[in-house]
Parts: sequence; C-alpha cells; structure tokens
Amino acid sequence: EGNIDSAELNQISPDFIIEKVDDNFVITLNDKSLPSVTISRTYLEMFKNNKKGKKNSRDKNTYKFLREKFESAKWFIACIQQRRDTLMRIMQAIVEKQYEFFEKGPKYLKPMIYKDIAEEIQMDISTISRVVNGKYVQSPMGIHELKYFFSEGLTTDFGEEVSNKHIKERLKELMENEDKSAPYSDDRLAEILNEEGIHIARRTVAKYREQLKLPIARLRK
Repeated sequence: EGNIDSAELNQISPDFIIEKVDDNFVITLNDKSLPSVTISRTYLEMFKNNKKGKKNSRDKNTYKFLREKFESAKWFIACIQQRRDTLMRIMQAIVEKQYEFFEKGPKYLKPMIYKDIAEEIQMDISTISRVVNGKYVQSPMGIHELKYFFSEGLTTDFGEEVSNKHIKERLKELMENEDKSAPYSDDRLAEILNEEGIHIARRTVAKYREQLKLPIARLRK
C-alpha cells in the first residue's frame, strides 16, 4: 500500500524531498539516486590537442577514439538530464493532484490512477508506472512510496470522490475510538460508512480490515 514502517525508515534514501515554504511545497530531487558523469580534464586536453593537429594516422585514430567517447558521454549526460526532468514532472503532477494530502494528511488522499498523471504530463501510462516503481518521497507527512498516491476510489452520496485509502483511514479511526467492551462488527462498520454516504459491502470492510492487520470484533475486546 506504500506505507512505510519504522523498521524500514532507516534503510530508505528518499528520491524526493518536499518541504513547505510559506504557502508553497518545494520539491527537491535527491540526486544521490541518480548517477553522475564527469569528463576528465586530461582527456579534454588530449581531445583539444588532437583536434588542432591531426598530422599522422596515429593522431587521427586518437582523435576519432576520443570523439566517440565524448559523444557517448554527451549522450549519457543528456539521458540522465531527461530522466531528472521526467522524475520532477511526475512528482510535481502528483503534488498538484494530491495537494490536500500534503496539507492535511492521509484522510485527504484522492483517487488517482496512472492515467491521470500520464494525461497531465502527456506521457505513456507505462512510463509513469515504470518511473514511480521503487521511488520514495519524504514530506511533512512522512516517507511514502510513490505508489501510495495511486488508488481507485468511489463517489459518495454527496458527489465527493474518496480513495480506498481514505476509507481505510476512516475504518481505522472508527475501530480506534470504539467502545472496547463492545467493538464494532464488520456489518456495523459497513452500516456506519453507508450512513456517512460511503456505499461499501461488509465483505469489503472485512478485506480492508485484514489489510490494516486489525482482528475481528471479538478479538479486539
């Protein structure tokens, strides 16, 4: 689901860092996650010297070799820069669509699928899926895997779209605040959510409760 437990936190180096500055969220790409390329000054001097005077076949071969290496380096640098740009565009689009989450927390996470981001930044869905895989972001709301921000949802009686993660947060909240001498059954939890305008079946409540690793009512006494 993208939630990170405390044991994993020390092992994760986030790919993005999001900080609140005044009323804006500032996104920083953690470059440690991407390779860096430097071109040796020695080779640069050799390239310049061979470029000036290609007197014999040996000089010509050296120049050709160096030129090929520099072209490869330039191509590699361009690929890395393009990857950085893609990462930033995806993260910016996620922040724009999930602004309320970064402001107020998990209960405000909106339904969002890869297609939403793909259309926003005009890229293929497969590209979005591949790029976000295994990437993490550190924000005022903690560390989350980028996959966490993608989820299906439903529309309430009030025309509001809510994500399944929002529903799980609400279920967790209900169970945390229930009367411990008479905890809610899955049927009762489904009834409460339906009364709140969220149409959900008991079996779905049971599935979400199990995903939250919370036991059935009689074991919560």
